[in-house]
Amino acid sequence: MAVWAAARPGLPAGAPGADPLVRLSGYVSLGGVLDLITGARDRLDNGAIQSFLGGEPNKQPEAYELGSPINRLPIGVPGVCLHGTKDDRVPYEQTQTFVAAATRAGDECRSFTLTGAGHFEYLDVTSSVWAATRSVTLSLLG
Repeated sequence: MAVWAAARPGLPAGAPGADPLVRLSGYVSLGGVLDLITGARDRLDNGAIQSFLGGEPNKQPEAYELGSPINRLPIGVPGVCLHGTKDDRVPYEQTQTFVAAATRAGDECRSFTLTGAGHFEYLDVTSSVWAATRSVTLSLLG
């Protein structure tokens, strides 16, 4: 959601979320689903994407086009994508593919690999993953 929110200024007029009053100056993705079509194909979290968007990509193509961060590139603000190598909810490759595509599109985007981390360690304020997330977020803020 953070990456989609950062990309909102580029949405076409009338699209959900278009013309935001607040424009983000950067984003941090924490194990995010950055390609909704691939995520739907892989049936991430038992079809959570399909439930959220109201169907499969071939039935809701506009929702997938407008909602998928990889389709919104270039976003135009810097981003950092953190992802654990042991994430069992969202494949680590989602982040790697997105960061490569964002960089090719001209965005300032970098990945931060959390070796051995899963999907929920970001929530534990006593973990090294939380500390890394905090550090990376603060570095993005300047």
